[in-house]
Amino acid sequence: MKHIDMTPYHPYRKMGTSCDTREIPDKKITWPRIDHIDSDNPDFRLRAITRNDVEAVAELWRISYPEVYGSVHGWILDPDEYLERVAFAENWDDHAVSRPHAVMLGEDLAKDKIVMSSIYTKWDLNLHVEASFIAIHPDARKGRIGASIWSNLAGFYQWLEGSGAEYVTVFCETWHNITQYIWFKRMGWKIAGIFPGNYTRWAGNNKEYRTCTVHFYRLLNNGGSITTKPEEWDLLPEVRELWDCLEKINAGSEEAGF
Repeated sequence: MKHIDMTPYHPYRKMGTSCDTREIPDKKITWPRIDHIDSDNPDFRLRAITRNDVEAVAELWRISYPEVYGSVHGWILDPDEYLERVAFAENWDDHAVSRPHAVMLGEDLAKDKIVMSSIYTKWDLNLHVEASFIAIHPDARKGRIGASIWSNLAGFYQWLEGSGAEYVTVFCETWHNITQYIWFKRMGWKIAGIFPGNYTRWAGNNKEYRTCTVHFYRLLNNGGSITTKPEEWDLLPEVRELWDCLEKINAGSEEAGF
């Protein structure tokens, strides 16, 4: 971050009285390296993408998540788009810092097949990571491989603790509630809200619609201690009522595991 002399200027209002503050650090998220075999299932491997994987991974997304076609997320369907965006295992030391996207793959070693892909996006200066997408091949959503996929992904925020991220988000689509249940009831994340019309999605042929998404969040590392508390927020009564409702609902969020 380029240093600018801000001493002549002042915030609109003094904030941070309800939480800790700190000197602005050199903020950088570094993707942790991952490559391991599931101890409960030696046929399942979790690893970072390589350049040789891009065709198979893009095809997996076309099969598993074609709805992103024509949207801001549509690049995940095109193997050429990966080359300058994602961190590749072959260049990990550099790409883990410089590339905005990490792609974690799940491999069925018995079938020599990539059956899962998950994409993470980072914003260094906000120390924010979004678990952007998870795709599971239709043939691998159940059974032993499917169980391994979810049990390994359930701990991904623990993997992210080593990245330097303080704030992690995920959004779930509204054409089913399976992922909503997983993030809220199994992984213990908090609901941030519902965003109507947030993204365009493919409806088949050359048609599209605007989807509504459910957003969840989790604070990592020191993120919670430097987050302002409700007592210093200036909210409209209606917005305060919404916050109180969310707090009541989020009290039912559980980290039940898999």
